[in-house]
Amino acid sequence: MKTGVFLECLRGWALDDALTFLSQQDVQCLEVGTFGEFVAFEYRLDDLLADGRQRKELLNRVEAAGLEISAFGCYGNPLHPDAGRALRQQDRFNKTVELAALLGVPTVTEFAGCPGDSEEARYPNWISMLALDDFAKILDWQWSERVLPYWERAATFAFDHDVRVALELYPGSVVFNPRTLMRLRDAVGPAVGALVDPSHLFWQQIDIPAAVRYLGPAVHRVHLNDSQLKPQNLDRAGVLNPVAGQAWADKTWVHRTLGFGHGVDFWKDFVASVVEIGYTGDLCIEQGDPLFPDDDGIAKAAALVRSIAPGNDH
Repeated sequence: MKTGVFLECLRGWALDDALTFLSQQDVQCLEVGTFGEFVAFEYRLDDLLADGRQRKELLNRVEAAGLEISAFGCYGNPLHPDAGRALRQQDRFNKTVELAALLGVPTVTEFAGCPGDSEEARYPNWISMLALDDFAKILDWQWSERVLPYWERAATFAFDHDVRVALELYPGSVVFNPRTLMRLRDAVGPAVGALVDPSHLFWQQIDIPAAVRYLGPAVHRVHLNDSQLKPQNLDRAGVLNPVAGQAWADKTWVHRTLGFGHGVDFWKDFVASVVEIGYTGDLCIEQGDPLFPDDDGIAKAAALVRSIAPGNDH
């Protein structure tokens, strides 16, 4: 099973330096972001679509380092109640799917997005529970008027281009756990599946290997991304703690370098669960722990993956 890295974790590096570093860590695959101004740090999305020479140059640089692109990451809010913002993200998603099709990349990752609560809304409204009377009405409106109409079109577009969509189970989005993913997939078809990133599932208290088995063939992509609860702060805020700009010491959960939030036994069980369901994609490392420099965190994570992934030399 191949090891991958989300290239955006090395943003600020020169592309060739990043590729050389990753090849030295025995990484074989890249997820390349398309949500910023530049793709792979140096290319514009529109230019890659229009210019076959640039596409070939990008592939040649990646392949010269012994790597391949296994996914393009297009994370944004295609359901934003600001129509201009929604349309820009929808256009970026479509272009990312087109680029993936041109380059033979099988998967595009995305958030399902979050609409507002009405036609007049200005900001997204994430409904995470139905404790108050209006919440159920808002959620029904969101799914019937925004979520399903858009994702039916987007799923068809991806299917027509022979590209799979992997939606990250991400709190703040209408798809944030296995059940909401399956609700959408059952409605729009198998072109849409899950990006299983354990970091946001840990603090939701989801049994992650069991969730993988529940999702089965709906798992389209896997990120190896760790997090850690901070029990000393949970008594004050719990896991839902919407306070911007908090210091590390005050957070109720934090992203960690792989293996520093949950030990190797968990990651062995997680990898076993994705192998069990027939997942054949790469195990893509995502590094977001501010306690480690990005290259150091990726190196530590890659060493852990090498020690547990099937087919690797231990």
